[in-house]
Amino acid sequence: MAQQTRVITTDDLDGSEGARTYAFSWGDTSYEIDLTDAHRDELLRALEPYISSGRRTSPRRTARPASSSASA
Repeated sequence: MAQQTRVITTDDLDGSEGARTYAFSWGDTSYEIDLTDAHRDELLRALEPYISSGRRTSPRRTARPASSSASA
């Protein structure tokens, strides 16, 4: 017998179905939130003045630990 498993992503604000996951960061903390198109649009409208006045940056790189060489 065949089985199907479906994942339904719901909006983190109101629990409605059909949400997509969006990532954003503030300071040194990264976040993900699941939003429907309507809530995504609300978030974008609220952030638009800050986004249009801000500067784009590239993702920060984390420092790699220095490799140690084994002494013979």
